[in-house]
Amino acid sequence: MRTPLRALRQCAREAWEGLHRNASLSLLAAVAIGIALYIGGLFLLVRFNLERFVRALGSDLQVQIYLADDATAETVERLKNEVLSDPAVEGVATVSRDQARQRFEATFPALRDLARQIGGAPFPASIDVTLRPAYRTVEAIDLLVKSYRKAPGVADIRFDLGWLQRLSGIVALVERGGFAVGALLALAALVSVGATVRLTVLARREEIEIMKLVGATAAFIRAPFLLAAAVQGLLGGALAAGALLLTFRLVVRSEFYRANPFLSIVVGRLPPAPHLAALAAAGALLGLVAAALSLRRAGTF
Repeated sequence: MRTPLRALRQCAREAWEGLHRNASLSLLAAVAIGIALYIGGLFLLVRFNLERFVRALGSDLQVQIYLADDATAETVERLKNEVLSDPAVEGVATVSRDQARQRFEATFPALRDLARQIGGAPFPASIDVTLRPAYRTVEAIDLLVKSYRKAPGVADIRFDLGWLQRLSGIVALVERGGFAVGALLALAALVSVGATVRLTVLARREEIEIMKLVGATAAFIRAPFLLAAAVQGLLGGALAAGALLLTFRLVVRSEFYRANPFLSIVVGRLPPAPHLAALAAAGALLGLVAAALSLRRAGTF
């Protein structure tokens, strides 16, 4: 058991010496990884909040069946029971004209006088239909609409799946943009870490040749370089997570954030701790990949 422990201590010592010998380059590599992961973290923050918003809207997705003015109570009750028996429907709720007006005034208080200006009864009674999660698709909703559009007592049917899907498309676009930008910055970080590893290899070339002559394995020689690169990446990932947390705190405490409700949709909540820990882990992985590629290109051991 002493031999592996001794080898581990030597590996850690050599990794530290390599980092100390090229301190400026090591710090530059860590910062490069940190910047790459910080930009990726910003995209993660936006994607996380938009996705949470879409899920919340999706859970409240409803189909409104607007009732004709001449629909009798018996017709409405029969329609309600028929809709409730549909396998795609989770629940129904009848909304009277007064309830519809009150809901509009509560949602848009600045427009509460609009109904009186228009005159008549601009808010028809309706049956609000809540769908089961498995049926919240365009195909399922189209089938439901076609089934009840011409039913007795129905004036019109409305649903909001289209714009919800467009919002989901925006989330996907943010995700792809984050991957693209993150990939470019990660490539720059790989180059920076790789350069540090190559310089360290050149500085220790004679020592490496001696180690090979006395029978040291390739894995034993490479281990300190890989460990040093992983430490650089871990430091960069920790910097990225800290910078992301600081950015979030500064934004949510700013007057601009309070004055723009839309920002609460985009950056209203910080991703959970495992996501931030994943940034640090991604940094260590980036460092390992960069070192492995650089050592493979060196081809001397």
